[in-house]
Amino acid sequence: MAAYASKSSKAAYLNKDANTSYAQASLWGLSYFKNNFRRLAQVKTLVDPGNFFRNEQSIPVLPSGEK
Repeated sequence: MAAYASKSSKAAYLNKDANTSYAQASLWGLSYFKNNFRRLAQVKTLVDPGNFFRNEQSIPVLPSGEK
């Protein structure tokens, strides 16, 4: 794995756009979570409606008006 590891001990992944929309996330989310993706987004919307706990690859909240 040495060829893939960073030479710097302080290197980190930088989230450039952590506000991924549901439409964008569904492109990869359906591959990872199959039929559970929409249900996970519904739970995320109920638990974290302001999307406080977000990162580039997290489950997004549903768009306003969808449940």
